[in-house]
Amino acid sequence: MESQMTTARAPDSRYKRTVERIAAEAYWLKTYQDAMAGMVGVEAIGLDFFRVALNAMKDARLSRLIRVLEDDSQTASFWYLLKCNTPQVDRASKKAKLDLVELKAVAASLKGIRDKTFVHIDKDGVFEPQALYKAAGLTYEQIDRIIRSLWGTMNNLHMEVFGQAVQGDAYDSSDIKAFAKLRDDALLCRQKTSNY
Repeated sequence: MESQMTTARAPDSRYKRTVERIAAEAYWLKTYQDAMAGMVGVEAIGLDFFRVALNAMKDARLSRLIRVLEDDSQTASFWYLLKCNTPQVDRASKKAKLDLVELKAVAASLKGIRDKTFVHIDKDGVFEPQALYKAAGLTYEQIDRIIRSLWGTMNNLHMEVFGQAVQGDAYDSSDIKAFAKLRDDALLCRQKTSNY
């Protein structure tokens, strides 16, 4: 019979693996946020790639944010890290200017969205799903600040735990406007050739 000690993982290894996982989630949250910022001023033409991409990024961002901020005893989320090593996470958060009280409030607002429309379709909420988002009271600026501070926190925490920053390329989103210009040039060329 296998003992419980051989099947259970050491708390320290779970903590370290969770730092890696939440740091990776925060990296992608910041990357989506950078990409969405790069789309400012790019007009969608009907249901084109830019509209589809923006909606996909919004969904992916919300999904990751909900996952990272889920507060349940069965999840290895940001709150698990805070419970395991409060002093270390507090240091990393303060350095990144992440307000943990605000983060807790955002998590609570996201839970309502998660439970009633984003992950589950509530039988009463189905009539006005946008009302659930409005009731959460979250703004783009607040989500942007939270994501960027969470990324900074996780990068700081990763540095403290592993001695190095999170690995990954920085995305500057400059290609988005270049793609939009190519699209616009192609449409203009098509219009010119159809007029002949």
